[in-house]
Amino acid sequence: MLFSGGEPPRQTLDSDQAAAGAGFTDARARREYFQLALAAFFISFMYSHGALLAVVFARENFDLRAIGLLLSLYAFPVIVFTFLSGAAAARVGVLNTCRLAVALMVIGFFSLRYTAADFWPALASRLVQGAGQGLLLSGFVTYAQSRLNERRFVYLIGLFSSSFALAQAIAPPFGAMILNAFGAKAMFLEGAIPGCAALALTFGLRPMPRPRGSRGISFTGALTHSRIPALAAVFVNGTMFGFTAAYLAAFLQAKALPIGAFFFASTTTLFATRFLAMGALQALDRRVLVASGFFSQGAGFVLLAFAGQTWLIVVCGVLFGIGYSVVYPVLSGWMSEGVEPAERAGPQALLNTAFNIGIFLMPYPQALLIGAVGYGGTAMLLAVLALSAAAAMFALSYVSAEA
Repeated sequence: MLFSGGEPPRQTLDSDQAAAGAGFTDARARREYFQLALAAFFISFMYSHGALLAVVFARENFDLRAIGLLLSLYAFPVIVFTFLSGAAAARVGVLNTCRLAVALMVIGFFSLRYTAADFWPALASRLVQGAGQGLLLSGFVTYAQSRLNERRFVYLIGLFSSSFALAQAIAPPFGAMILNAFGAKAMFLEGAIPGCAALALTFGLRPMPRPRGSRGISFTGALTHSRIPALAAVFVNGTMFGFTAAYLAAFLQAKALPIGAFFFASTTTLFATRFLAMGALQALDRRVLVASGFFSQGAGFVLLAFAGQTWLIVVCGVLFGIGYSVVYPVLSGWMSEGVEPAERAGPQALLNTAFNIGIFLMPYPQALLIGAVGYGGTAMLLAVLALSAAAAMFALSYVSAEA
């Protein structure tokens, strides 16, 4: 007999219980989590082609100053719209914010097929894509968190955020193959196709409830005393990552060391840690976890400052990958702790604003440091920053335990 009302069928209850045991709110939430993770991979595959933009602009005969502006001005819409992502989620909903983010990124990226040869149109395309990227992470992470219960929360958020990182190891070489074989126009078309797939995957998901006071920016609980350390820590994490993204290739090239030794080791370690160890690690005190992550990053940068052999660069990559794999998902969970799912967009927006400031704005003062003390000296100063952050987090853990 078909089910026509009243209590849900036994099969549905069993599926929901199994999903709850795996860390999801219900059986449908499990599918929605993986569907959005696939969308995250596809949109990351598209924007990871950004590693090739300097090559594209150089082929269009832009000078270094113009290329630098086209690459660096991207930071401003990313940071501004990351901060505004909480307001966007409050006004139009988290899921619609995700769709808007992906749509803007696809428009901005694909339009470079037609604008890349002229500075101002190319800049407009970059700013549109940057606005989308600013909205992206907070919206996606907030929605993914809403599909989870507390059972494996940090572990599953770590896996979800890995969806963004996975494409960064695949897309640049694939895009470079298309660029060299068929030219920039073909590359922008090829990169936009997975972006469109990401947009399609955001449909068929259940919308989240709107936060209370949906016309304002929802920063509920984000600036409480207990969460200020998380905001400071994610800024440090972004600063460390920003150096690796902006300058590490040049640093290793100057030492005649293989660039892939660090990035392959760090990416492989990141996935291994999140898949194999995060489930056990999430039971530890979050401050101890973050402190351990910073200690690992700092130790890696100390070695980096003095490394002259490939095997040491591999060790640096492993240490950085271990630290980086732990810090962000723990801090994301920290910011959402005790906050209703519908109210999490604001706290996540502030977290990712601080993260993106570290990634996109700190490379400029780092460039000044490199000019003054060199790559090795800058790496040592960043190691001191990470180790100081580790000490501060260990101290917070000690004070909390004493209290």
